[in-house]
Amino acid sequence: MTLAPDTDQLESERLVLRRITAADLEFFTRLQADPEVARFIGPGRPRSAEESLGWFASLMWTYENLNLGQLAVLRKSDGRLIGRCGLSDLAVEAEPSAGALPRVWYQREQIPQGTELVFEVELGYTFDPESWGKGYATEAARCVFEYACSVLRLPRVISIINPSNSRSLRVASRFDLELTDSVELLGKRLDRYVWRLPAEGTVASPARPAHGT
Repeated sequence: MTLAPDTDQLESERLVLRRITAADLEFFTRLQADPEVARFIGPGRPRSAEESLGWFASLMWTYENLNLGQLAVLRKSDGRLIGRCGLSDLAVEAEPSAGALPRVWYQREQIPQGTELVFEVELGYTFDPESWGKGYATEAARCVFEYACSVLRLPRVISIINPSNSRSLRVASRFDLELTDSVELLGKRLDRYVWRLPAEGTVASPARPAHGT
């Protein structure tokens, strides 16, 4: 579930990251219905309450079956839920048509039958606009990436970013992500970036896991 089974949450200097629960659905339904937020995630438009419920069901399936999924991000200072960040399962078309971009899907039930696929682990995040500009996305992404390297030992992590999303491009620049190619999500072109894993023989600075009692 992005988290190992014996870990309840991750902590950074200002944030706590834990699994999303049904109690969080109202927050994420509101977040995904915000046009300012929605233009750079999923279908690129506000989602209905029914669509957000489907997103939540897909997330729960991912938790249970793939040990991946976005985590709720809470601010330590007041315990407020401000967004999400985590590792998602991304299916990528292995053999796109000539001249076409590889199509990608987060939800496996949307994949056309017979499509040959490769699977990526994608690091992504979405935050409430009230928390933008405070470095929370960078801090949460660093926490998740360090955990992916030091605990999960993932061999590859990517992010896909809308080329018009200047905020996410700044975060990518801070981490020196490598732009490799472009993909198509729901008819939109997104750029694929690869996170630079620690050099062999070195260890990423560990995120602080908080274990259950």
